[in-house]
Amino acid sequence: MNKRIEELIHRGKTAEIIINEIQAEKLIAYMDQLLERNKQINLTRITDEDEFIRLHLLDSLTLLKLIKNPRISILDVGTGGGFPGIPLAIMLEEAKITLMDSTNKKLNVVQSIASELGINNINTLHGRAEELGQDHRYREKYEVVASRAVANLTLLSEYCLPLTKVGGQFLSMKGRDYQEELNAAQIPIDVLGGKITTIEKGLLLQSEFVHVIINIKKVKPTPANFPRIHGKIKKEAFPIQYK
Repeated sequence: MNKRIEELIHRGKTAEIIINEIQAEKLIAYMDQLLERNKQINLTRITDEDEFIRLHLLDSLTLLKLIKNPRISILDVGTGGGFPGIPLAIMLEEAKITLMDSTNKKLNVVQSIASELGINNINTLHGRAEELGQDHRYREKYEVVASRAVANLTLLSEYCLPLTKVGGQFLSMKGRDYQEELNAAQIPIDVLGGKITTIEKGLLLQSEFVHVIINIKKVKPTPANFPRIHGKIKKEAFPIQYK
């Protein structure tokens, strides 16, 4: 077995993520191809292999502990270079995973690599979450909506909860300032139909990075006037009349 494959499997076990040899081969192959394509188009700022494995592959796979149904529909909002969607697709072959991003060039590259590697349970969706959330084809259609996007939790909730099916989950991967964001997002999450159920420790708590997964259950439909248009979400505070 290739040394890099062995190392990934070992590091997965250490993080309580069981990765078999075939899955590890695909994860490493995806990394190799993405880093090669990254020379032409900016897909990731992380180019060191060790950091890529830790911060992209294994960190994405921490979501597995919160996904109970292997045949579930998952939407990856702001996928960028395919994270967390592609690692999840490799591990959950029966899941239906949609990678959404506002940059079509990135989606095309990710789709091309996935096709070459035989990752056939993904599709791509080009657009902005606030527009797609008002489209009946996508609104409240996904059992799991996941995001590692850098927007604060209030903004992310308005982007993601309208796309989450009632009874489903919005999984937000956040960094060291998560508690401050969480306090500010309590009312918006409630208005948008969500309920915070758990805050799970992520993989990176013992390093200079801090990650948690905020698990938000969709308990009621999102009001029809959300999400608002891009300009209002960015420039205006969440409407206080809904408090």
